Amino acid sequence: MWFKISQVILRNRILILSIIFSITIVFGYFAVTNIKMDSSYGTMLPKDSQPKKDYELLKARFGGSESLLIFGIQTEGLYTLEKFNAWYDFGLKVASFSAIDSVFSEAHIYHLKKDTVNEKFFFDKIVKSRPQTQEDVDSLKAIIRSNPFYDGLIYNPETNASLMMAFVNEEIMREMKTAKTLLEVEAVAKDFEPILGQIRISGMPHIRVSVAKKLEGELGFFIFLSILVTSIVLYIFFRSFRVVIICVSVVFIGVIISLGTIGALNYQLSIMMVLIPPLIIVISIPNCTYLITKFHQEIKDHGNKIKGLSRVIQKIGIASLMTNLTTALGFATFIFTNSERLFEFGVVASINIMVVFVLCLTVLPIILSYSKIPQTKHLKHLEKQWLVFVVEKLEYLSMYKRKWIYASVAVIAVVAFFGIIQIKTTGNITGDLPQDDPITTDLKFIEENFGGSIPFDLLINTKDSNTYFNRFEEIENVQKYLATYGVFSKSLSAADGVKIINMAYSNGDSSRYVIPSLTKMGKMLPYLKNSAQNSGSNAFLDSTKTLTRITMQILDLGSYEIQEIVDSISPIIDNLINPLQQGTDSMYQLVIKESGDAKTEKLKSLYSTYPAVASDLKRIYAAGDENKYQQFLQNESKLYVHHNEAGFNDSLKKAIDQNHWDVTYTGTSVVASNGTQYLVTNLFSSLAVAIILIGIIMAFLFRSLRMVLISLVPNFIPLLTTAAIMGYFGIPMKPSTLLVFSIAFGISVDDTIHFLAKFRQELKTHEHDFRRCVLVALRETGASMIYTSIILFFGFLMFTFSEFGGTKALGLLISLTLLVAMMSNLVVLPTLLLWMDKKLTNKALREPLLQLFNEEEDIELDDLEIEQTVKKYEAEDAKQNPDGE
Repeated sequence: MWFKISQVILRNRILILSIIFSITIVFGYFAVTNIKMDSSYGTMLPKDSQPKKDYELLKARFGGSESLLIFGIQTEGLYTLEKFNAWYDFGLKVASFSAIDSVFSEAHIYHLKKDTVNEKFFFDKIVKSRPQTQEDVDSLKAIIRSNPFYDGLIYNPETNASLMMAFVNEEIMREMKTAKTLLEVEAVAKDFEPILGQIRISGMPHIRVSVAKKLEGELGFFIFLSILVTSIVLYIFFRSFRVVIICVSVVFIGVIISLGTIGALNYQLSIMMVLIPPLIIVISIPNCTYLITKFHQEIKDHGNKIKGLSRVIQKIGIASLMTNLTTALGFATFIFTNSERLFEFGVVASINIMVVFVLCLTVLPIILSYSKIPQTKHLKHLEKQWLVFVVEKLEYLSMYKRKWIYASVAVIAVVAFFGIIQIKTTGNITGDLPQDDPITTDLKFIEENFGGSIPFDLLINTKDSNTYFNRFEEIENVQKYLATYGVFSKSLSAADGVKIINMAYSNGDSSRYVIPSLTKMGKMLPYLKNSAQNSGSNAFLDSTKTLTRITMQILDLGSYEIQEIVDSISPIIDNLINPLQQGTDSMYQLVIKESGDAKTEKLKSLYSTYPAVASDLKRIYAAGDENKYQQFLQNESKLYVHHNEAGFNDSLKKAIDQNHWDVTYTGTSVVASNGTQYLVTNLFSSLAVAIILIGIIMAFLFRSLRMVLISLVPNFIPLLTTAAIMGYFGIPMKPSTLLVFSIAFGISVDDTIHFLAKFRQELKTHEHDFRRCVLVALRETGASMIYTSIILFFGFLMFTFSEFGGTKALGLLISLTLLVAMMSNLVVLPTLLLWMDKKLTNKALREPLLQLFNEEEDIELDDLEIEQTVKKYEAEDAKQNPDGE
């Protein structure tokens, strides 16, 4: 079959190149016109996950919590005429942009006032124009700083820090192309820094746009750097600019198609998707290396270019297909994570890895067919002395130092175990950014002066409209508790709203910034009704009047720290928001144990102690009949006849539960936390899937369980080593570093396939002489494995130049993993094969379901040289092991 494929490729060169060129143009169009940047948070979670649904509910009922752009300053003289006017002018300039809906700061502030004539409340702007004198500024300061609502919200009197909150139009933030307008808004800050000092910028819009800008820069940078690095390594190996240009041409087409795939599928360039083009470059170069090395071997043997290219396609084609397939499977396992962004990453990566295989198998031989035949100097890399020396040393280790190899593997396993148990998991919003990055330092400024920076919300389901009026104090108690926890900013809720209303009703008396009594609320009710513009939702109460919230910011902590905080505060907040729950539950347990008059007596006590429960129970039995409900209210004894009916206890429990407010924890911080936890679980699952799938491919190729185990063991060693390095050097487990294992495993297995395929061919050709077969396989594949591993090492190492810490760790860890994988495949794999010896032969000799090489073909090494080498090793082995071990 592969002979026919080689003939088709070499006889239809112009047609194939034309088709590939046309496809490249089409995908290039998509790459240029339909690539969109993305830096949103929470997309790692599946759409049907509960945290995702909770966050979508928050946005639907109260609007997004990510639309706040924050500017911060720290100065002792804000209330001097010059600085206050500069702060005022800066706010007006920011508000002039169409991307900004409104601005809120000490210079752009409102207070609530009472209109006694029309009996309504209205907002009055405190700073109506630029103050003209210092006395004007002092007067404004007295008004602003006397309002306790703003203390800790927009200014910190202890640190002299002040904030300006710019509310960004959410439509602008839907696409990064329009969201970049914020960069122009932020640039305005530089004009006012000579007067105000350094202006810090933070908030989720700023983080999203800044990260997107960095991603755009890294995309082009990594494409350039990866091509440069791999080109240099290729030239060092082959000493031919022609080879470099040919390989880069294939790579360039692969990059265009990979970017075009992203655009054609309407995916967005996230922090992970940006890695696709350089990954394609790094992965395609080893394909080129295998093909060109084999081509040069053919030219050296017989000097016929076309015959050589035909045999390259025949011999390397199926092996390359299998190696690319296993690599693609390593990436394709991300599809099974049920995460939208990981699914997209897996789809694009796996598709384009197979595209690279097709490109290397067609474009590279076609271009080589038109180029001049390689000269003698271009073939010298096949006989490099250092390479021969290394391979001979590897042969020696496998033949005579097996016990040392086993001991080394055992030591690595033990050391790795202690390293693995030290691994920590994290995943905070800015965790991948350097500590001295402006995004990080400005975020820390907000945290140090105002307590938190990442949105954190409590959604409270009251289950019955307008019942929140009865529990403002409970909501306030929750806020007081959160204020003592040490990781939250000042929180805001409907309780704060009613305190502002009470202060306005008391003519701005700051001492009345308290929750009013029910009697006073009744007096304020006409003002509230007249002030309401519509019956829709507001910042703290949704349109159904059943859902309210407490909103704040939390420190930028790790994912598991966030979860620990939620787990810690959850039972306490539940008790604070439902102070009567324990009592009602206790009385319910007493009631259900009784019957008859005794049960009625217990219920009477419950009704008098918890009238809200009694009211809800009456509504349940009224079943929507208002007249019947009124009768229950006027004569409670009419409810007594139901006490001993079947189902009453269930109705009572329902009434009790109706008075229990449910609290849901959400916001950007919680979604990001849950997203990381989800990834940790599912990426390990995807690694397991990759191992199983690759194991199935091995079984498909070799039809031997022992062969499958032998092929997998050497590839577990680098994974254990990498995990140990992460533990010992404090590299945390997070979404970016979790990718290391699946990617590295998929790539490292390629060398195993090449080695075992050659080993099996030799095993059949040379009548089961294990030593000979292992030696030939090592010499035939060792050079290519070393070449490709070095190329991959430097290719992935370039990611350490990233601005993102996670990408740096990803590049470094994969590079180290692949080096360890190379050593494992060149030392441990041959050793295991020699150890299995007689146990393996019969099974391994079965006809494979798919032949990787033409097994009927004679080997191409010098038979005499191999024969002499094997005899030499056997003689030395007999001396070292007289007992035949």
